[in-house]
Amino acid sequence: MSQAVVKVSTLVSYLKSKIDQDDYLQRILVCGEISNFVCHRSGHWYFTLKDEVSRLSCVMFSSSASRSKYIPKDGDKVILQANTSIFESSGQLQLYVTGIKLDGVGDLYVQFELLKKKLFNEGYFDENHKLSIPKYPLQIGLITGKNTAAREDVISTLQRRWPIANLVEINTLVQGDAAAKQICDAIKQMESMDVEVILLVRGGGSIEDLWAFNDENLAKVIYHCSIPIVTGVGHEVDTTIVDYVSDLRAPTPTGACELVTPDRNEVKQNLALIRQTLIKHCRSDLLNEQARLSRVKSMPWYSQPKTLVDNRKMKVDYVSNRLQVTTFQSQQKRLELEMLAQTFKTRVQQRLHEVELNIQASSQRLNQNITTRLSTETKSLGSMIHLLDAYSPLNILKRGYSITSNQNGVVSSISQIKINDEIKIQLTDGIVNTIVKERSPK
Repeated sequence: MSQAVVKVSTLVSYLKSKIDQDDYLQRILVCGEISNFVCHRSGHWYFTLKDEVSRLSCVMFSSSASRSKYIPKDGDKVILQANTSIFESSGQLQLYVTGIKLDGVGDLYVQFELLKKKLFNEGYFDENHKLSIPKYPLQIGLITGKNTAAREDVISTLQRRWPIANLVEINTLVQGDAAAKQICDAIKQMESMDVEVILLVRGGGSIEDLWAFNDENLAKVIYHCSIPIVTGVGHEVDTTIVDYVSDLRAPTPTGACELVTPDRNEVKQNLALIRQTLIKHCRSDLLNEQARLSRVKSMPWYSQPKTLVDNRKMKVDYVSNRLQVTTFQSQQKRLELEMLAQTFKTRVQQRLHEVELNIQASSQRLNQNITTRLSTETKSLGSMIHLLDAYSPLNILKRGYSITSNQNGVVSSISQIKINDEIKIQLTDGIVNTIVKERSPK
């Protein structure tokens, strides 16, 4: 067997990681029938989802189960929103349920979840794109149904909290097939008006009643709108696509109006505090300026301005005289500097001439000394050559003498030679190699 052997836990862990990373198997919608439902004391729900052919184990943790308005029972036909994974301890494929609805809710819930997932992946819910709401808006746009309770809630809340704001209102359908397009047109129309924030509100209702606010085109119009939009659609438990894409979501129409308007009583209190602070600062500044004015009035130049002018004239005359003197002194210094420059130039030229003459004389003396020394040294070298010639061994050889040597060097005594030694005899015109046959001491 050439393949590597792996442990069961390793294989299960590998399969789990592959399934967890597969986007197609995460946040999916699955329909089927519930069986073996168990509500554990921990709050977790355990059950099996089956159809005519297959079945899957499911778990819904207490954090998700506690938010569900529907408690399932065996035999119910349901639609689950779940993530697919493997329970490692048993190696069993399992659905981790995050949402559950009766299948009778119909295709609307499925369409809602699919559209929400699509828009989320495309970035339409990005928090960084949302616009900030103005703190004190004076021009507020309202898009809602005509003569509806939501409209009355907004108007009454506005009158109670922030009556100085001007309300720009466009009435549209808020239910039915034509509602989404009318709301889109109203938002585009609001962009051409001088409004600072837009309220999009509607009262509560079923998922079918609120379906116009789950329109994809409406979500994109809200996303691209240049004016911040606050939504208050339905009751607190109702959530639509426009709530995710708007710049701010309120649980109700009244809440939407409260989010965009300050409380006039609080504003009055803040203004009163600001007014008191301004008065305090103004009084303090006034007292400081009065004290400064008193100091100015006590100055001599204020009571006798002519004296100040005369003193300033005297100062101007003094400065003018000083300027004239300084100008004359500057001219004198300039003339002195020019004379010094001329003197320096002349002296430098004289010194350069003297140095040049000294160099020429030194050069002549140096050449004469070199010639004399060379002649003397040449004569001395000739004498040494004659003396060396006189004592040269070569001249001695020419007179009939020879030089005898062995392997140890020049032989000067017969005691250095033995019978049969090889010796060299150097004559004036060559060398003789010979063997000693006989010795004859003196």
